[in-house]
Amino acid sequence: MKFMFVTEYFPPYVMGGAEISLKILVDTLIKNGHKVIVLTPNYGSFKTIIEKKDDLKIIRFRSFRYFLFKKREKTSYEVYNKTKPMFYVLLNQYIKYSTYEIRIRVKKILKNEKFDVIHANNMESILAVGPINTPAKKIAHLRDFGLFCYNRGLNKSGSLCGRCSPTNLNTCMGAEGIINKVLERSMKKRINKSSVPSSFNFLIAISNFVKEKYIDVLHVDKNKIKVLYNPISDDISSKLSKKEARSLLKLPENKKIVLYAGSLTEAKGVYMLSDLSEKLKDHLFIVIGNGVLKELFLKKKQENLIYLGYLPISELKDYYRASDILLVPSLWHEPFGRVVLEGAYNGCYVIGSDRGGIPEVIDWLKCGVYTTPSVENFVSEITGFKEDKLKKQNLEEYNYYEKFMELLE
Repeated sequence: MKFMFVTEYFPPYVMGGAEISLKILVDTLIKNGHKVIVLTPNYGSFKTIIEKKDDLKIIRFRSFRYFLFKKREKTSYEVYNKTKPMFYVLLNQYIKYSTYEIRIRVKKILKNEKFDVIHANNMESILAVGPINTPAKKIAHLRDFGLFCYNRGLNKSGSLCGRCSPTNLNTCMGAEGIINKVLERSMKKRINKSSVPSSFNFLIAISNFVKEKYIDVLHVDKNKIKVLYNPISDDISSKLSKKEARSLLKLPENKKIVLYAGSLTEAKGVYMLSDLSEKLKDHLFIVIGNGVLKELFLKKKQENLIYLGYLPISELKDYYRASDILLVPSLWHEPFGRVVLEGAYNGCYVIGSDRGGIPEVIDWLKCGVYTTPSVENFVSEITGFKEDKLKKQNLEEYNYYEKFMELLE
């Protein structure tokens, strides 16, 4: 079969789990004899570059995104909060142009080539591919809630948000007056365009939680959405034993180690590790990641709390292996929670929040517990943890390629 994957990012440019999952799928399709074209903006230079290897062709097209990506800097949490309403007004214009830019590239390719399947990997590619008429089978991958939520996470001060109403826009981002009306109108237009899902042959949701929200908010036909959990590749697995990993990383052998890996933002609940480390001084807490709350951990001088900043997966996997517990304290409603997969695959017992898709993944893997996110609840679960062999059979038996191909039948 011949596939075209349309995506805002593709390795080496990775913004999250969506790109990792797509790369795993593309590699597996090539191994199984399929032909694949990946269409993505070029963030490395302001020109179109075509990469070819065997049956894979990656078209990195010239895009205005290059200039934004080149000079992007992390905005401080305080500045972001003050400018949030206007930020989303400008973001709407960015999405409109980006969608148009992607659509004209797809149409250009379709003039010269035919495909069996066209796959839209993210929100902007879904908005771009949706209106295009083609005999190819069109698939939209639902990886977050961007088609009907500005922050893509349905997060309203920790509670589950229904939709971007004037009241919720004010609560969520402080939008008032004319800006509130502009944002509400823009989201209504996006949701109307999100009848776009009806123009796809079917939709893939990365969890049942995501599927249910699209049915509830956009009234998508439940029979049109298929659930396909994210994949994981073998290179995520550390080759070391727990003892070897601790020795290599110079970590104590006789302490229970609690690991956090991810973005350092309030929505991720990472600030709770500061309090947890004070209450559980016989445990060692390791924080890995980057984000607006990193100053909290840089300033924290405590023997049982180690902050390591961002680490590539090649190094992170050994910390997974060395740890007893992976803590996933998210306050927002994670669509899936790839970190749960990564930790479980390396033998961590996962203690997660009961938000979004996290409980679903923990239940699927039988790798831990989940609770309402609070310091008190996490103290209870951490102290109640007992050594137990992780049951990895669900991961080992999960063939992402086969399940993806079954959806096409």
